Amino acid sequence: MLSRKSALVIAEAYDEKFVYHSRSTTYYRDALYDFLYQNEFDAYLLNALHTISSYNKRGLKEFILKLHTGESIAPNTKDFTWQQRQLLGQRILKDLAECLIQARKTDPDFEKYGESKKVAVDLMQSTLELDGYIYRDNTLWVPEESVIEEREEQGILQGLMDSLQLSDIPTLKHHIELSATDYHDAHWDNSIANSRKFLEGILSQAAEKHSSVKRNSLSPSDLARPVEVRNYLEKAGLLEKKEKDTIAHVYGLLSETGGHPYIADRDQARLMRNLALTFSQFVLLRLEGVLQEKP
Repeated sequence: MLSRKSALVIAEAYDEKFVYHSRSTTYYRDALYDFLYQNEFDAYLLNALHTISSYNKRGLKEFILKLHTGESIAPNTKDFTWQQRQLLGQRILKDLAECLIQARKTDPDFEKYGESKKVAVDLMQSTLELDGYIYRDNTLWVPEESVIEEREEQGILQGLMDSLQLSDIPTLKHHIELSATDYHDAHWDNSIANSRKFLEGILSQAAEKHSSVKRNSLSPSDLARPVEVRNYLEKAGLLEKKEKDTIAHVYGLLSETGGHPYIADRDQARLMRNLALTFSQFVLLRLEGVLQEKP
């Protein structure tokens, strides 16, 4: 599912492409109508966009944002529930993003539109990728429904970190936010490095929390050594051996930046970040379960 952040960057990319902001705002509604007509959007959507005033500074942007809530298409879907409108709005947002990315990559005239327009579309694409949407072969592929979306996963992680009262949550948040910022800026190595630091920090602080509650001996020097931290987590029963070994291999992948020559750099960064989030959540859920057990 597209996050609100993704909806926002889609709206901003279209605003950058089809609205000229100066002393008097000009919305190029005819150009947008033609663009979406060529991409076979439904007539009711084309007509709704064409009714927005050419001088409405936020008209186009707000129309696209309200697709996420279903409000923009409510007049044309009177027999729909709000949930059905939101699902339709998700599909339209996905299609809007897809055709603009396609134009960015295949239309030779796009180079004439200026750097800011290209940057806006590239930011839109990278934000969608963090929601699990991947653009390949002129298609924006929707993530599998079984895979939890990045925004929701980060929300779960934040809740677990808070409820478990880990010792240094600001540093953990700093690394996971940097990994996303680096991804948007195409700093793939830095994104992977910060994903690794986030996972490393989660493991260390989970071991520290368990040691403190259970009154086990775990020295500061052990907490600084990833191998000793993983060994402690296994010994404490938070990880089985096969789980510890799997996390060790994932940690190795995260450490071997650039060591996967048959995968594109951006795909490496995205996949490594997802692995870091997934295994971090796994360990925190295990810790939560252990600490909730009755003595």
